[in-house]
Amino acid sequence: MRMRATMALGLLCGTFAACGGKGAGTGSSAGDDDVSSITLDLTSTPLDARCVVFTVTPAMGAAVVTQIDVSPGMASVADLSGLPTGNVTLTEQVFTQACAMVTAMTAPTWVSDPVSLTLTAGMPVSVSLTVHRVDAGGQVMVTTNFPTPPTITEFPTGGGSNFSIVAGTDSDLWFTDNTGNNIGRITTAGVVTLFPIPTAASGATDITLGPDGNFWFTERNVGKIGRATPAGSIIDVQLPTATSLPTGITTGRDGAIWFAETATNVVARLAVNFNAFTEFAVPTANAQPFRITVGPDNNIWFTEQAANQIGRVTTTGVFAEFAVPTAASQPDGITAGPDGNIWFTEFAANRVARCSTGGNIAEFTIPTANSFPIQITAGPDGAVWFTEENTGVIGRVSTAGAFTEFTIPTNSALPDGIATGPDGALWWAEKIGNIGRLHP
Repeated sequence: MRMRATMALGLLCGTFAACGGKGAGTGSSAGDDDVSSITLDLTSTPLDARCVVFTVTPAMGAAVVTQIDVSPGMASVADLSGLPTGNVTLTEQVFTQACAMVTAMTAPTWVSDPVSLTLTAGMPVSVSLTVHRVDAGGQVMVTTNFPTPPTITEFPTGGGSNFSIVAGTDSDLWFTDNTGNNIGRITTAGVVTLFPIPTAASGATDITLGPDGNFWFTERNVGKIGRATPAGSIIDVQLPTATSLPTGITTGRDGAIWFAETATNVVARLAVNFNAFTEFAVPTANAQPFRITVGPDNNIWFTEQAANQIGRVTTTGVFAEFAVPTAASQPDGITAGPDGNIWFTEFAANRVARCSTGGNIAEFTIPTANSFPIQITAGPDGAVWFTEENTGVIGRVSTAGAFTEFTIPTNSALPDGIATGPDGALWWAEKIGNIGRLHP
């Protein structure tokens, strides 16, 4: 479980949440209902604060005391662990000396009145702390509220197996129904409309919003690229090689549609008026380019599943390739992150990784083992979000590598594509036949 405390406006105030199971971050033990941890986010401390001391006292057993050095006006984050669940009392003291100088005889400058609360796994609680400066004698009441826990909603689509999803131009999102052979539209209210693809058994896979306002998608089974208008009118065009296995697709900064042809080992460019088509051969033979995105450097970035590399190609066809540190990681989904880096999933290695535009890669292990991460997107909250196909989980990772995981209510949902919707929620496609939504 997790609790959060905040200092603001020169006063001491606290917001605490007890979060159990998969809601735990990197510093906590998932599934442990007897011992809790606290993440303290001290955002704006009083100008004379140098050390904060938190004391958590259970109804039975020893108190847990934690000292945290702080800098005035500077953010500070620390983790507390080994805390009990159940009924506890919380107190807080602030000292003007560094924690190393604080002894049992040191008098605090700020103190809080004791607060009694109950920590229960998975249940957030709001706390009001009455704090006062000891030498001033006055008191002030500060009340803070913990945000509502994320809500997950699933919408049946009435089709087949949903693979990929993208935000539309209005209050809707569009998705590929792979086995039902449809392109679907879902409003942010959950209303679904399906539009049949003309080519039978096309294997619609990934989808992107084009610069022309239409939705472009790959038809992996038949080697075609499809286009759906916002009204649902669909046409598709045959690629030179019918067995090319087009998979990932994105819209380039050059106004063209870019996609990866896994079987023919090329990254291709298609003009939206169909009058120009170019294929660029990936330098590494049999690399199997898979999914694709546009980077913050305006280049095209893609995963190479067989070569275990991340590829980059300019709009004029100049390539660079960067090896993933973990062997046989099977890089899958890829996206431009909110931090100016490229982020991708490692399906076989159970990791999410960050790649600079210069090719430096850092990997982060997902807390849940054997999760099989697939697709990934930049979230509305400055973090990166991804799907865990095997465990039915939506994952969130901060740009510093801290994880939070949210379990989808439907068992074996098989989440795949994920996108940020026009409503600021996370939306994903489920191969079981649903579209999911999570409000962070």
